Amino acid sequence: MRNRMKKRTLVTAALLMVLCLCACGSKAENENQPADSTTPETAASSEAVEPTEPTEPTETTESTETTFSTEDTESTEPASQAEEGTTAAQGTLVVYFSATGTTKGVAERIASVTGADLYEIVPAEPYSDADLNWHDDNCRANREQNDKSFRPEIASEEVSLEGYSTVFIGFPIWWGEEPRIMDAFVEKYDFSGITLIPFCTSGSSGIGQSGENLEACAGSGTWLAGERFSGSVSEEDLTSWIDGLQLSVASNTASDASTVFFTSDITAQGLVKLYEQLNWSPSGEVAVKVSTGEPPASNYLRPELIRDLVQQLDGTIVECNTAYGGSRSSAAMHKQVAEDHGFTQIADFDLLDEEGESEWPVEGGSRIDRVIVGNHAENYPDWLILSHFKGHGMAGFGGAIKNVGIGISSSSGKVYVHSAGTRTSGSIMHSDQDAWLEAMAEMVKGFRDHVGEEHIVYINVMNRLSIDCDCNGHPAEPDIHDIGILASTDPVALDQACVDLIHQAEGNESFLRRIESQHGMHTLEHAEAIGLGSRTYQMIDIDA
Repeated sequence: MRNRMKKRTLVTAALLMVLCLCACGSKAENENQPADSTTPETAASSEAVEPTEPTEPTETTESTETTFSTEDTESTEPASQAEEGTTAAQGTLVVYFSATGTTKGVAERIASVTGADLYEIVPAEPYSDADLNWHDDNCRANREQNDKSFRPEIASEEVSLEGYSTVFIGFPIWWGEEPRIMDAFVEKYDFSGITLIPFCTSGSSGIGQSGENLEACAGSGTWLAGERFSGSVSEEDLTSWIDGLQLSVASNTASDASTVFFTSDITAQGLVKLYEQLNWSPSGEVAVKVSTGEPPASNYLRPELIRDLVQQLDGTIVECNTAYGGSRSSAAMHKQVAEDHGFTQIADFDLLDEEGESEWPVEGGSRIDRVIVGNHAENYPDWLILSHFKGHGMAGFGGAIKNVGIGISSSSGKVYVHSAGTRTSGSIMHSDQDAWLEAMAEMVKGFRDHVGEEHIVYINVMNRLSIDCDCNGHPAEPDIHDIGILASTDPVALDQACVDLIHQAEGNESFLRRIESQHGMHTLEHAEAIGLGSRTYQMIDIDA
């Protein structure tokens, strides 16, 4: 994936979930069925039909398309490409093959709701009615489906995958599987760094082994579980399906995109090099917000990793006391933890709420009307939000937004956020999950608006990727290998990019369950809605 994350200028947010599928599947359950036992799926009385499994109920569609050729089909033009001289952007593409028009209609609706480009797979020899006569054992389509090695020739011009990180790939179901032309298509391309989502059309048959077959034939890319649709599926239903995938698909335009820089070099030197890509010029004393980590064994960012950058900025490491007890709930105890964990050896350390609190207004929030921070926060005109990205038992995941929304809140401010603005003392436990996630995003907006957007930069380190937060002194061991470091001036884009990398990582099942169980993506949804940042981003790999 990383060697495809080059400089990108056409942009949507990157996505993705990872559900690895298996090798080229068998259609044994269908091979023993005689072709004349099927009830073919019909598109319209004037069309050819797309084959289905036996006893398939009929389906109708408004399309009257019968054959496809480069002369009579506008969608045979290759999808729009990145500008000349640019390299891969995080865009979305819908690829489809349709012999009758049914799949085409669904593909066009997916493109409509995602803002994606369209690319049609056109056979060199279009399928005639006779070719699709499933009652004839010797018809062309039956012969092709019975020969797993057959690869029909494709007439449509090859599509460049530069610029795409998400590809929906659609086809009709023929005898319980994908048509062989789909195998021919995927074998031609390198899908490294791309997430692929198969979808099929049929009257009732499921997608079966088709996605697994295509993944094995492709040999590259991250393949999600596919879905079957009827030809009449609505845009609303397609939108619901896509939302359930938790992908950040959007139109292929850079208008709302934020830049996220990436390096796989998780070292002190790599961190400094990445920071320098931000071209940030602080105007005064810099607060470096990190988590000092809960003893005895949490996964806080180690001082030896962050030392060079903190000292280059002549920064002060800052924190606030916790609101849940533990070893960092009082100033004296928290200072001792900071010393024990080595932070005081590399820089000055300031406990922001040691001497009281300050309140700053929140504009446009629906949950809170102010942020409550340690009053020492007033002493710092510039801020580096240096976060360890990880899972979190209450928020689903923790990155830049949590490091500000909870980490810079004073003890009472933490309760205020967790209770979605209903109280400032007592337990941090909450009864409305979405409400407190929204409050956390609103706190960050209030902080950003008060300090000034140009005075804050954000860096997330993706190492020790446990499902548990640094506030857990006994975290679960990571199932995901270290990924890298990301930086941005947009905390929403930064956290979204990290989530997308989690979706693409091996061993991500427990991490994704943690995010989903806490509805963690709602934080980013609300953050974008209130104008904190954009989930659409361009990623620049500085190692490339």
